[in-house]
Amino acid sequence: MLKSLFAAIGVGGATVDTRLYNPRLRPGEALRGEVTVNGGATAQDLVKIELQLLAEIDGAGREAVTLASLPVSGPCRIPAGCEWRLPFRLALPPAMPVNHLPGLAGRPPSWLHTDLGLDQPRDAGAGGWLQILPTPQMEALLDAFSRLGWELYAADVEGPVRRQVFELRPRDAGWNWRAIALDFAVERDGETPVEIAIDAGDREHRQALLLDADWRRVDWLAELRARLGL
Repeated sequence: MLKSLFAAIGVGGATVDTRLYNPRLRPGEALRGEVTVNGGATAQDLVKIELQLLAEIDGAGREAVTLASLPVSGPCRIPAGCEWRLPFRLALPPAMPVNHLPGLAGRPPSWLHTDLGLDQPRDAGAGGWLQILPTPQMEALLDAFSRLGWELYAADVEGPVRRQVFELRPRDAGWNWRAIALDFAVERDGETPVEIAIDAGDREHRQALLLDADWRRVDWLAELRARLGL
């Protein structure tokens, strides 16, 4: 009886650890890892083992939002002294917030949460922080703007359809524009629509781009110069 009580409050009970194999990846790619369950001094019942993909996004007032989840196990009894290894594969959503680029400092943060359904924060920990790289299409435009003298200083996901937004500012004082925002829609049928919003102080200019199936063949530096008059 005493051992069962200790297990219920977390003393000598089962432990659950989550390990990520590829914590650096791109939106739409699969996150892979393993959940390891080690039995404690006595058998213990778990409500569930569920992985939750969390991120802070602007539309939630900087609160954590669950973007995807993956059940690893339903209700189960963990035998004393056992070791279970449960591999998993979880696809990231196409609008997963990008945070691994110079100037972003890991913002907005995203991580994997292991929920055991026990209402005990100690038993529902983070499996690790994620480094989300931009898609190749995003990289192409960001690189072109960088070569034109514009640097990235913020990124977020906004709106009910969760569009990726990157905010740029000029690297020097020789520009009449204050900022540029790149609004990427989620890729569909091999095409990525992008809206460019230019803050010129007293007015705002907008341009629409479409990165279609042949986007790799485009000289985006020349394209931006022609479209924006740079």
